[in-house]
Amino acid sequence: MTNTYITNATWALTGEKMDLRMGQAGDELATIFLNDIPLQGVNAISPAGEMQIPTGARVIDAEGQLFMPALFDMHASINLAGRSKRESIYRAGQAANHGGVWGMLVMPSSGFVFDNAATLDSFQDAVSQRSFATMIPAGCISENMQGEQQAPYNTLAARGISILSDAGKMPSNLLMLHRAMKYAAEMGLTFAIRGDVPVLTDKTYMHPSTTSYNLGLHGTPACAEEIGIETLIRLARDAGAKLHLQTVSTAEGVNIIRRAKASGMKGLTAEVALHHLLYTHENVGDYDTTFKTVPPLREQTDCDALLAGVKDGTIDCIVTDHTPCMPFAKKQDFVSAPQGMVALDNFLPCIYTHLISTGKLTWADVCRVCCTNPVHIANPYDQEEDVPMNAPLMLFAPEVHHKVTPDSLYCGTLNTPLLETVLSGAVTLPLY
Repeated sequence: MTNTYITNATWALTGEKMDLRMGQAGDELATIFLNDIPLQGVNAISPAGEMQIPTGARVIDAEGQLFMPALFDMHASINLAGRSKRESIYRAGQAANHGGVWGMLVMPSSGFVFDNAATLDSFQDAVSQRSFATMIPAGCISENMQGEQQAPYNTLAARGISILSDAGKMPSNLLMLHRAMKYAAEMGLTFAIRGDVPVLTDKTYMHPSTTSYNLGLHGTPACAEEIGIETLIRLARDAGAKLHLQTVSTAEGVNIIRRAKASGMKGLTAEVALHHLLYTHENVGDYDTTFKTVPPLREQTDCDALLAGVKDGTIDCIVTDHTPCMPFAKKQDFVSAPQGMVALDNFLPCIYTHLISTGKLTWADVCRVCCTNPVHIANPYDQEEDVPMNAPLMLFAPEVHHKVTPDSLYCGTLNTPLLETVLSGAVTLPLY
């Protein structure tokens, strides 16, 4: 088999046109770096038109397309009630492949409670057989995600776990959490938690606003998230633990994180869900459950502050917060309907359409917050080689336009506000 040559491709980060020679399976390859990004599977790279291509080689003309590292998603859930676990793994992998995502951190869920070796082994076996994407489980902070009793961290670490999370929930027992942080700090484990004060957010359903008032829905106060963020930062600082703050949604939350980082706190990172950059509470409209999320969609001023936090490095990652929900569940009344959107299928096209093509983010920003930073935080290691995994490459065609339809969603559920909208850009060749 001959090598594959990609010609006339544009390096997304700089706009340079280049030719690449991709390696064959089994090749001994030295890591090639381009703008400090390791290019997995590349034998050689040169300016467009200068590479000698042998007769009969496989050549892909990538004129008008971008080559770039595939993305890594730091926050996804893939369990579906009533569907087989293997099928949900398969569908999530397909969706990731379609959306430009090579790997993801999978949150614990009712179907995948990652607090014991047996569940982890079963999950990783299913992923190896069924998934198009790399799936790295986040171990539970507490047993059965109940927030009271610490999970067996030694067992989890022995299975390659580096991130601990109770699916984002703030453990109810803060004394347990503080002690767990001290214990896990010695093992280098990272806690991934969403800032919250449950007594303030229980039985609340959206951001307190004119929309919630008009709809008669109890509002989730922004201060609950902000108090939770401050509490987690203080606990982690005292314990010397690494902390990853999940799905930050408020302007003041960004300010708290910015101040903590400026004070010199090490091991503190944060993420924002894509929907918190794109939508506000006003999108809920007339009880549209598609826009029910936790934390809820906030004000436009919060969206702007979150985007500024992404730009200046306060926010380290943009994530999908991919949460599949069955159609019948989302058709319930707003109070009863589950929270969440699916986003893996169209992650990169949506980012390109709404953030890059509008000038809000650059390709360099996206590479930083959707590729290099998440991989560094999640720390996915090749267990056999004991080296960090590098992002594979992909080709992306920015001028391709497509309508999001039920048939185009590989994840198998329809809970996305993107349905029947047109997005720009498509992954034409996932190189992984």
